[in-house]
Formats: sequence, C-alpha cells, structure tokens
Amino acid sequence: MRIAAPAALVRAEPGWRTPLVAWAASRALVLALGIAASLAFGVPERGVDPAVPRALALLGGWDTTWYLDVARHGYAHDTGQVGEVFTNLAFFPLLPGVMAAALAIGLNPFIAALVISNLAFLAALQGFHVLSVGRLGEEAAARATWALALLPTAAYASVAYTEGIVLACALGAALAGTRGRHGLAGLAAAAATLARPTGILVALLAGLLALRGPAAGRVRRVALAVGPSIVALTAFLAWMAVARGSALLPFEAQRAWDRGQVGIGLVTAAPSEISAGWDHIVSGTGGAAWHATIRDLAFLALYVWLLVRLWRSEGGLRSPWVAYSAAAIALPLSSGTVTSMARFGLLAFPLMWPLGEWLGAERGRAVRWAGAAVVVTALLVAQLTMRSP
Repeated sequence: MRIAAPAALVRAEPGWRTPLVAWAASRALVLALGIAASLAFGVPERGVDPAVPRALALLGGWDTTWYLDVARHGYAHDTGQVGEVFTNLAFFPLLPGVMAAALAIGLNPFIAALVISNLAFLAALQGFHVLSVGRLGEEAAARATWALALLPTAAYASVAYTEGIVLACALGAALAGTRGRHGLAGLAAAAATLARPTGILVALLAGLLALRGPAAGRVRRVALAVGPSIVALTAFLAWMAVARGSALLPFEAQRAWDRGQVGIGLVTAAPSEISAGWDHIVSGTGGAAWHATIRDLAFLALYVWLLVRLWRSEGGLRSPWVAYSAAAIALPLSSGTVTSMARFGLLAFPLMWPLGEWLGAERGRAVRWAGAAVVVTALLVAQLTMRSP
C-alpha cells in the first residue's frame, strides 16, 4: 500500500541534499568502475571513436560510436541495405545534435555528451525526489531516490547514451504535469521523443496527467501535453523522407539489431529471440550473448515484480503512473526481443516507489540492497567490454 505523507510534508518544498548526495556517490562509483575496467580490460569489442579517451573507453563504446558518427557526418546516404547491416539511421537526432554543437565550438563531443548525460541524471534524481516527497513523505522518498541512484542499470545513465537525458525529460514532464503546466510537460516530452524511439512514452505520461482534472479544458490540456511530441516526431520523419527517401528508415534500420516491428514483433521476432536466448543460457555458447540474456531477463523480472506491486498500491491502469510504467516495459518488448530491456526499464521511474517501500519494510534490507547493487553495477560495467547495454 502506498505510504501517505503528513500534510506538512506534502506541502514542504523538498531539499536538494538527498538527490545530490545520492547522485555524487552513485556516479563516483560508476566512474571509478568505468575507469578501472577500461584500463584493465581495454576498449569494447567493437572499438571506440577517437574522441573517447582510453581511460573512459567502456563509457564511450557501442551506440556512442553511432551517435558520434551522426554528429560528424550526418545520417547515412546509402539506404540500400537498411535493416540488413548496421547504419546510423537507427538513431534519433537529439544527442548527435548536442555532440555536433560541441564540435562546432571546439569541444570534445564525447566528453560533452558524457557530462550532459550525468548532469541530466542529477536533474532526474532531483525531480524524482521532489515528486516522491509529495507522495510518500521525506523518509520514504529518500529511500526511493537512493534506490533509483543505485539501481545497477542506472550505470547506463553515466555513459554517452540517452538514458540520463530521457529520464530527466520524463521527470520534468511528470513534475510539470502534476502542477498543471501541461505546455511545459509537452516540451519536455518532445525533447525525449527526439532522443530515442521509446522517448515517445514521455508524451504518453504527459497526456495521461493532462487527462486528470475537470472535463472542461481537457482537450486543450492534452493537446498541450502531447502536441509538441507529435510535431517534433513528424518533423524529424518528414526530414528523413525528403533527405533520405523514406520516413520509416529509423524504424527499418532497427532490424539490423534484431528488433522486429513495434507492435507485431512478438509474433515476427520473439520466437527466434526466445529460442536463441534459451540456447545461450543452457549451453553457455554464443560468446557474451548468454550472460547479456541473463542480464536482460533478470532485470525484466525485477521490473515486472515492481510493476505488480505498483499496480496493487495504485489501483491498476487507472493510475497514470501504472499505465506509463506498463507501457515503458511493454513497448520495447513488443518488438519481440528482450535485448537491452535492462536499460529500457530505467525509464519506468515510478517502479522505484514500491522498491523504496520494500526496502524500508525490514531492518537492514536497504543496506543489503546497496551492497548487492554495488556488486551488480560492477558486473554490468565490466560487461561493457564485450556486450552492449
């Protein structure tokens, strides 16, 4: 059951100390692990961009290379084998735009993206703490904030990916929406939409929050909350159609990463993905794929367990927090793969509320969780040598 906060705590403006300390401690851990693992194990399997220092190699591999490629050269012109071979067309423009801006003023684009990603995670923690205090009270909110900061998959908010940025946009939209500032929530959702395909889920959250309240003005509220994301996505896809020949190229390019079509991927791609994953686990073959499969399945199970707890405390899909969290898990799965579900689930931040409640239900449980989180975080960072997040 959700913890009810005293009225005085609900009205109080939450401070910055808890999120700042949680951010500093958790990011110091990830940075230290990233440097140690980079120096010990070398660069990721597929190498890194020249902009990435050797000591930060594991924080700048995999998709970061594609983001940097877009920033330097723009989107690929050769579309003849989209979906069959890896291309940068699969990546949305917000982070490459940040990197391109850094290049334009003479900064290292990787370092700029890394700094922004980490600062965005700080903003996300602050927003989450403010939102949580109003729902749970200060003590429970602090536990939930630390749970989000130390969640092992939050390590991916400290790589040059979009995780920290999209999470910050989601919390910004959530705070704005709960305060009736639906236009601002819509702008935050639009930024998330331009960051990565699943960023559109932030528009869903903004829209669900806009639906609450009196019927009068509901259409206007929803338009303010959802409209900017529709405009942003339409503009990006229209540009792709004009400049590269098809508005669907970003989605078709996902097939090269073994992701099927959203919505029907459970039919078109799931059977082979599930079979391959099972073979990797049972036989231990497939290089690093078997333990990446375990990683994603294990965190998927954690997210589903927390979703069930949130569902029970919030009264089901009538709650915008439950509906949004369920969609944040279901949308990536609908492509037919569990690949990267560990980091995709990070977007479902309301799941940290039942986790924080569970951590406070037994003496010493939070300490044991923190210890286990440090160990698993170390494993996830080391895994970046041979497998993408």
